[in-house]
Amino acid sequence: MSQNAHTLHLFFEDPIRLKYAQLVYQYIAEGNTAEATRWAGKLGVDLADLWDGEWFNQQVTAAPSYLQLNFDTGTSDPLPLSPLAALFGHGLQAAVLDVFYDQVGETQRMYFDKGLWVPRQYFLALYPQLQSIVEPAHDPDDGDEPGERAAADAHDPAKPISVDRLLKEEAKKRKEAQEAAEAFVEIAKSMGKNGVKNTVDGVIGVLVLGSALKGLLHAAVFTVVTVLLFKGLWLWLGLGLVLAVVLPLFYAARTYREIKGDDDDGDGDEAGPSGAAAA
Repeated sequence: MSQNAHTLHLFFEDPIRLKYAQLVYQYIAEGNTAEATRWAGKLGVDLADLWDGEWFNQQVTAAPSYLQLNFDTGTSDPLPLSPLAALFGHGLQAAVLDVFYDQVGETQRMYFDKGLWVPRQYFLALYPQLQSIVEPAHDPDDGDEPGERAAADAHDPAKPISVDRLLKEEAKKRKEAQEAAEAFVEIAKSMGKNGVKNTVDGVIGVLVLGSALKGLLHAAVFTVVTVLLFKGLWLWLGLGLVLAVVLPLFYAARTYREIKGDDDDGDGDEAGPSGAAAA
């Protein structure tokens, strides 16, 4: 079973807050929800914001200056941003999140400071003493360290972004995905009621139609922009009319090939040998 493995380092402003957080997560690891809830209250945070009941294989490592959490999630679960958003308002100063995506064999590392997701170099300039803690020591047998570091840096933001904004964007994406899934279900139900036997072909038809409409929209935008910005009204109107025919056909054909291409190729491969056999 594939899963996402997380390592989260938490650095607090004072040892009291660190101790409270340590007790919260140690009681969670022990399955003692009542005590975990009590100490979360000491921190001033709702336990539901600090832990998702779907996370598993949790481990807690406490050190004098930081707290390390290890846990796994499902491959489709979002990043564990809620605990960071909650803790940054209650004593958390900095954090580093490592996520290993088992399904694709890749690692993502994210650096946080005072409620912001920041680039690696920015973080290490502020906290050089933390590098040995948050970045594993290089083992020559494990591959090329610069390459691994470059892969981690590829996930850096172009500029600092607030954790709250990341949470809102994540929630928006999940809502849009859910709405899209519900829309497809409704389309399938509607087709079934209207006597469409093969709902898959019906959905494909909707996607192809959507691509055609996108092509028509692009042609209209092109025509309006060129007419407003350049001389030669009839030239651009004529070209826009041609694009209004060509682009919808092009987009629709491309979408159909992307969806049905493998099936068509398979049919062609099967026809070849049978034709040869018949010959």
